Amino acid sequence: MTHWREIHRPELHWAPSGRPGWMRRLPGWAARGLSEARLPVEAASLLASPVLRDPSLPRGHGETVLVVPGFGFGDASVLPLHAVLRHVGYRTVRSGITANVGCSDRTVDALAAVAEDAVERTGTRIQVVGQSRGGMLARGLGARRPDLVARAVNLGGPLHDEFAFYEIPAPLVSVIYASHRFRAELPNPRCLRPDCPCPYMQAVHRPMPADVELVSVYSVSDGVIDWRSCVVPGARNVAVDSSHLGMGVDPRVLRAVILELARPLRG
Repeated sequence: MTHWREIHRPELHWAPSGRPGWMRRLPGWAARGLSEARLPVEAASLLASPVLRDPSLPRGHGETVLVVPGFGFGDASVLPLHAVLRHVGYRTVRSGITANVGCSDRTVDALAAVAEDAVERTGTRIQVVGQSRGGMLARGLGARRPDLVARAVNLGGPLHDEFAFYEIPAPLVSVIYASHRFRAELPNPRCLRPDCPCPYMQAVHRPMPADVELVSVYSVSDGVIDWRSCVVPGARNVAVDSSHLGMGVDPRVLRAVILELARPLRG
């Protein structure tokens, strides 16, 4: 498969796969914006979806799932995901994140403390589901603490490169970069940059531990992230059709997550 970097051209015209042909005549930024405009429809469709009433879906038996929100968001943004997973039999745990914009290394340390509490209560490793940047942090937690994590499920996070995003998050990223330049308490001045030498970056650039499964759910119609950066050799790569922002509420994505969580764990 061609490496995503070789064909990542955000400046070119772009339209989500399967979208009407007229979208291909729009500038890339406009097509991507229209793709993300599906979010209200996806959220509304969850209420009417049979995914909550489908008897064929496998159910959990009280297993613990840590849910991590996406870039710029906090635990409140993934409450629908919590509700669905609890409905089908899982015990969910909040990440404790108010706004997911901080140092990745420190955030993973905080997530490890949450995971340690969960493992101490149950005696078994947990599963972690993260949306967007939350998925990258889930992978980082699994890479650094395989004693705590059995499976990390990524929803639309660019696992090959944390910076493979289009226009929508760019203004917030720029503000965070600027603010970090004046924060002396950060562990490294290159924090939130590709060349940061922190333990988090070192861990995520190595193969996952053999007993931790990595699942990457991606959408080829993602208007925020280049989907090719989500496809990881050696991981379970699951394709869906949703917006990026809607991955935590789209019934098709939630069905995929439920099916992945129900598969037997390694070890």
